[in-house]
Amino acid sequence: MAIALFSALHWAVFDFLRKRLASYYSAAQMSVIFSLLVLPAYVGYWLVADKQLPNSDYLTPAIASGILAAIGSVNFIQALALGRMAVILPLLSVTPALAGVFAWLLLGEPLTVLQACLIAVIVAASFLLQGGRFSFQEPGAKQVAITSVCWGLCIVFDKQALQYSSLSFHAGFLTFMVFVVNFICLRPQFKRQNFKRHGWLWVLSSLVFAAAVISQMQALTEIQPGLVEGLKRAIGIVSASMLGMWFFKEAISRREWLMIMVILLSSAMLAINSGA
Repeated sequence: MAIALFSALHWAVFDFLRKRLASYYSAAQMSVIFSLLVLPAYVGYWLVADKQLPNSDYLTPAIASGILAAIGSVNFIQALALGRMAVILPLLSVTPALAGVFAWLLLGEPLTVLQACLIAVIVAASFLLQGGRFSFQEPGAKQVAITSVCWGLCIVFDKQALQYSSLSFHAGFLTFMVFVVNFICLRPQFKRQNFKRHGWLWVLSSLVFAAAVISQMQALTEIQPGLVEGLKRAIGIVSASMLGMWFFKEAISRREWLMIMVILLSSAMLAINSGA
């Protein structure tokens, strides 16, 4: 569980750094560039630490995870371009619940009753913290719904694939698939932009991103995917609110403070119950 918390914190920091870059670059550009930056790191890590190819049992869950991750990424980026985030993003809060259910159905790994209840509380509080409203009539809503299902399911296939592969190989495989699909489907333009201007931010963001991915995969080898995704979303949404207040002067209402406290308390109970 400690490694899951470590991963969740790195995801939160990455989201903050990515928000800084989003002022200068599109989501499609960032997705492709981040893939290009971290892929050599994963390959290098694999060459140094492992150098072994996974057996044939790896291919089915790995390809399934890669396709789902890529579809989720493309739909999420399309949703960012189409809709109002306050209306469509709350649906992403359900991914921990989906991951928990899919892990139970596909891997035979059920959550305990208490864990399921705590994840349900985290999902509900996160939904309310992000606005508490959602409409399928909103442009981009269908894309976010697809993203939620894809990301809730791909993490389950990640866990299955990691039974037959090293962390570094699987991270590189997924990154390559997401890069190829995003580049083909989104066709980001890179004209007249000086990416070196924010070089240090790209490097720092990529290091944090790589650490988040590797530690998340390590956590998946130890605990149920719903728990990993639950802590990731909980810490991510709370961190986004707090960092938004500190760095971007975003106001937090009393109801939002209440939801933050509920999420933190539920996350602490979830970590303790899961053996942190």
